[in-house]
Amino acid sequence: RQAIEEYIKESGHPGEATVFGRGLKTSSLNAAFVNGAMVRYLDYNDTAFILQGETYRTGYHPSEVIPPILALAERQRLSGRDAITAIALGYDLSLSFLEAVTGPGMEKRGWNGDTRGAYIMPLVAGKLLGLDETQMENAVGIAGSCHAVLGILDTPAEEYTMTKNIRFPTMSYVGIMAAMLAQKGFTGPTTIIEGHDGFVETIMGGDYDLSKIVPPKGKFAIRETCIKSIIADFSSHGHLTATLNLVKEHDIKPEDIAEVKITTSKRCAEHTGDPVKKYPKNKETADHSSYYLTAIAITDRQIGPDQFTPEKFQDLEVRELIDKVILKGDPELDRVRPAGITEIVTKQGARYQCRVDYPRGHARNPMTDEEIIEKLKSMASKYMSDKQMNQIVDTVFALDKLKDIGKLNRLMVFSSQ
Repeated sequence: RQAIEEYIKESGHPGEATVFGRGLKTSSLNAAFVNGAMVRYLDYNDTAFILQGETYRTGYHPSEVIPPILALAERQRLSGRDAITAIALGYDLSLSFLEAVTGPGMEKRGWNGDTRGAYIMPLVAGKLLGLDETQMENAVGIAGSCHAVLGILDTPAEEYTMTKNIRFPTMSYVGIMAAMLAQKGFTGPTTIIEGHDGFVETIMGGDYDLSKIVPPKGKFAIRETCIKSIIADFSSHGHLTATLNLVKEHDIKPEDIAEVKITTSKRCAEHTGDPVKKYPKNKETADHSSYYLTAIAITDRQIGPDQFTPEKFQDLEVRELIDKVILKGDPELDRVRPAGITEIVTKQGARYQCRVDYPRGHARNPMTDEEIIEKLKSMASKYMSDKQMNQIVDTVFALDKLKDIGKLNRLMVFSSQ
């Protein structure tokens, strides 16, 4: 009781951390949750893929560790260098936790990979809070034993909802809470991963390689990250980039199209091509619909924030194009995911084809610093002045010299909200 009461007193402090946009001051827990949801909403951050044998597994979005780190680092008044260290740790733990998955994978068992947050975020938070090894063990046990994410939030045959955007933020919230509780002496099962009825046995059915769960020294998973250049499930970036290339290069108009044949990975076809996503009604479903995204690529010749509105979802031209899209999954392309092939057939009988293996932003075709800055400004210019955006850019590029991470968080506030 005493440990919980002490935790409650500290976690509820209203001025610990900054909420992006409005600038509301709240607890680090709340800031981690709301800022994490904002970063995740557009599905425009980063992603990573894990090569296991000849098949790529999804690596989810490792940058989701950043909002909780910034919030807790502000509470602790830590430096930019401290934040960088925690971010690198979060990336390494995120990827190693998923690399240890064997067998059919978490998704096939009905779980979502963002469950990892309950296991890695207590360690990241513990690093920022200065916890010792025993406290960190207890923190992982506290969070992991009480929290997991069901696969229904990101699965074929189900329409997506807003809850999809708070999967990892929720795990971050409980991860920080668990670390704070452990700091006060609260205990949890220290064999949460390998113990009887623990993670490996209960959630993974034994399909988990514990030898891979500790990140190898010097690997730095953050270097393998893919930064999205368009808003879409990353497995669809190959065929969508191919579509964009064709319509721009050959000036193909929507009214000229007779048929669009898409060949993509088997996983992409299953994940973004199931019937329930064909005519999306909300943003969360639309950015995972290869049908809608292909139609939008043709009509708008770009896939950004402005392409996800109720008006676009109901646009007759878009819906007519959706009906002309034929989507096929090829297991061979799973080996080079997110590779994709687009063939456009016009009413005049012309055929245009393009294959893209490494779309812009892929770790093998990385975006330049200038392109990433332009991506930021394309979204933030609606809310921020050039001066403020440039201050953010300059601060981030000199993050290792920043004495107080709170300065960066405060730069993320704008008054037009």
